Amino acid sequence: MTNDKKLMLLAGVLALGMLAGCSSASAASAASGMAGSMPAASEAEEVSTEVRVLPGEEGVVMPIDQGSLEEMKTGSYKFAANISSVDAKKRQMTLTVYGYDAYRAEDVDALDVGSVFSTHLDGAVEAQNVTVEKIEKNEENGTVSINGGIEEGGVDLWRSGDIYRTVTYDDYPVYYMMGELVLPVDDSVTLSDSSASVDAVPVETSGTIEVGKAVSEDKDNWTPYNTTVFTKDGAVSNILRIWVP
Repeated sequence: MTNDKKLMLLAGVLALGMLAGCSSASAASAASGMAGSMPAASEAEEVSTEVRVLPGEEGVVMPIDQGSLEEMKTGSYKFAANISSVDAKKRQMTLTVYGYDAYRAEDVDALDVGSVFSTHLDGAVEAQNVTVEKIEKNEENGTVSINGGIEEGGVDLWRSGDIYRTVTYDDYPVYYMMGELVLPVDDSVTLSDSSASVDAVPVETSGTIEVGKAVSEDKDNWTPYNTTVFTKDGAVSNILRIWVP
């Protein structure tokens, strides 16, 4: 995947899907705040309608490829993250990247009893193949419940446009840990933080030193549920943190 070139429809349609289920935060912030990993589209570029799925065994429905940690070291991405620290002197950020499973609509629509799909069940680090034993599809609200859904140890999916994504309680995706990264921080990095309350006016901070201070002053509260990190050519360029209940 080349920087800013291999762009997916995923960036747009997932944001719309997240927006529909998050009444607790502003629409724009919620859409950005619950991001999985995905290429970050430049304003000057069009997003490709091609969606690449991960390679897998024949006959197994695979999730959409959201990029690897190696690609994130050099590419332009947005992803949910747990920020551990910012070293202002070294201009580096230590963080853990989180993703979630999303699927092409045609692949999910074709699922039936006996079908097999790959998923990070209940947020497990490693994906596993799951055989569909029972499935309920609700076209009115765009949901699919597999093997009893999350309440029975199965999987719930939520459709937006041509994409389905995993969904758990409070409409969050089922996040799984992709791994830890240490990334350079752009000198002009910005932070928009509206995590104080549901109707908080975002606090805008810029520069490596000031952003580093903001992170260290609340170091335990940068989680994949409220924090989205944006990178440009492998360097952290923007951070968004929203309020969550």
